[in-house]
Amino acid sequence: MGWGLIPTEDGIRVADSILWLDAQFSPELSFLSSASGLKNRTTSKFVATEETSRLLALNNIRLNALVVPYNHTVAIGQLRLELLPSGSGLGAASLYVENRTTSLLYAPRLQPQKTGVSRMMQLKQAHTLILGAYTPYPPSHHPSRKKEKERLLQAVHAQLTQGLSPVIVCEPYAIAQEIAKFLLEAKVAVAVSGSIFRANKIYESYGSDIGPFTMQHKKTSQPHVIIVPKPQLERRNVYAIPPGPLFLIDESSQLPLHADIRRPPEDRFVISEASDARELKTIIQTVEPREVYVTGPYAKQYANELGSLRTPVHPLFPSHLPALF
Repeated sequence: MGWGLIPTEDGIRVADSILWLDAQFSPELSFLSSASGLKNRTTSKFVATEETSRLLALNNIRLNALVVPYNHTVAIGQLRLELLPSGSGLGAASLYVENRTTSLLYAPRLQPQKTGVSRMMQLKQAHTLILGAYTPYPPSHHPSRKKEKERLLQAVHAQLTQGLSPVIVCEPYAIAQEIAKFLLEAKVAVAVSGSIFRANKIYESYGSDIGPFTMQHKKTSQPHVIIVPKPQLERRNVYAIPPGPLFLIDESSQLPLHADIRRPPEDRFVISEASDARELKTIIQTVEPREVYVTGPYAKQYANELGSLRTPVHPLFPSHLPALF
């Protein structure tokens, strides 16, 4: 017997249970896969890691959470839940669920590549697998993370040699830390915004060695890289982007970062938190599911393209809100 999965505008509901997946305002209990998955305060109850709860507290989001460490099993009614590192940031997790007859792995954002700042991705075999599609198909349309980071380093050096301090705008809970570590290892001076500084300190409290970053100050004589969070349009107080050549970090070449930035960027770089199509194929082969569901903006495209696999692949999104691609 399979799982009854009900996609909604606010996450996925697991039928015949109190469990939801990445729902911000669930009336019951929702699994929260990462700190970047929750944008606003909520009174809902969550299953999450301690690290995710601490990162969200930086934005005054206090989770009503059942805190579960990685690789520990908890029982919720007839369900047994285990959180696995997803590789996509500190505290980011996938959810493995079992009942008496079948199993489910919910893995919306997996990062199989080593980032140097968080635990490596873990997988478990499951009958049903739910993946997130955040990069275009075929994978040739999505730039290599390694090459994009090298290109970013070259662009940064070009600005620094001119005595300029480039500004990198990116996701603040995982990509900011990865880029900071990458640049610091290349002997580039890095200053970060106050919010990223505090997030970095939480990373360090769990053993991540990011490097000798400093807090951003308004005045400094030495050229350096400044890393700031992408502004959130729904917030009243939009973070002021400091002056300097602007570099934007995008999730996908077809989904550029949209933020309240009032000057054109010098360049854009695609460095995603999530797996690309080639990596997702390998993940499917490793998990060996009987069925696969795909969420995210490219869900329909992936379901069509992966139709040649022996395993059935289905898009998963509300019928009145079709996938973008």
